[in-house]
Amino acid sequence: MSYDADETRALATLGRLTRGALHEISNPLVALVGSAELALGDAEPGTKLHDRLSLAHRTSIEIVDIVRALQAFLRLQAEPPRELSVGAEAALAVALVDRVLPAHGVQLSALGDVTVVAAPGELRRRLVELLVTALDDPERGATVELVIEGDVVTVTGGGRLRL
Repeated sequence: MSYDADETRALATLGRLTRGALHEISNPLVALVGSAELALGDAEPGTKLHDRLSLAHRTSIEIVDIVRALQAFLRLQAEPPRELSVGAEAALAVALVDRVLPAHGVQLSALGDVTVVAAPGELRRRLVELLVTALDDPERGATVELVIEGDVVTVTGGGRLRL
């Protein structure tokens, strides 16, 4: 997918807003989770009220997990270079994409490993970009794999990253 200059600027601005938005979403979520937990304790198990509160609690926990995953991804961008397992970073990239962009019916995975010295945020960002680009491909099939071989990471569907 290619973007024109206005779309690129809008996406960059959206990215800058994301950090603050995630913080502002996180605070009320803490109150929502706690309130749902307290209310669940007061509701009679097996009642419609208990079922509804349980659904609200589960849903709020899912949102908390998404917000925390995105916050962790943003914090990672500031970390200095260090020795990293590309296989472990690829698995974490797969988990992030699977958490925030669930592609129903598409299996995401990472295969292989190599150790490199890199900035964790940059490496993870580039791996996530490979996955997102592959998911955008309408002819991707039911499996998207990050394959790590030597100093190259390829993704089914054509993306490639030289380490």
